Amino acid sequence: MVNTVLIVLAILAIMAVVLAIKKQARVTRSLSADEQFQNARVLEESSKRMDLTVAEALAEKARDPRLATMTQEDLAYEVLKECFDPEIPLNIVDLGLIYDVKVNPDNVAVKITMTSPACPSHVQIGEDIKVKLSDAGFPEPRVEVVWEPAWSPQRISEAGRKALGI
Repeated sequence: MVNTVLIVLAILAIMAVVLAIKKQARVTRSLSADEQFQNARVLEESSKRMDLTVAEALAEKARDPRLATMTQEDLAYEVLKECFDPEIPLNIVDLGLIYDVKVNPDNVAVKITMTSPACPSHVQIGEDIKVKLSDAGFPEPRVEVVWEPAWSPQRISEAGRKALGI
């Protein structure tokens, strides 16, 4: 009796899934081969334009005369300005998440905090820091998340406050 009930419930569950898939198939339209080709072409063109824009921005930064007089730590901070908290439209330097940067011959150590201990983006931000610093030529980036002193909105830079309209 119990086995029969379980089998009937399993069959009903499978039927429900099949019906849901059929219903979704009617809602989600498949693209024709021409539409797929067009989408691929647009994506390729957009990617090329984005690459050119990024390359132009990097070249412009490279021509900045301030770079010649900056310390390694200052250069690291400039790189970290390219890292963003995905929940707040502001870079992590201006947001006040960076507590310390030490550039050593064999590594670069970055101490950061989050806006909250429950921040779901801490892993993503840490990985972004490592990638950006590595791509900029800094050796073996290490990220340490610290909670003292606690982050507060007072840590947002003047440029960050202006960008956020505060």
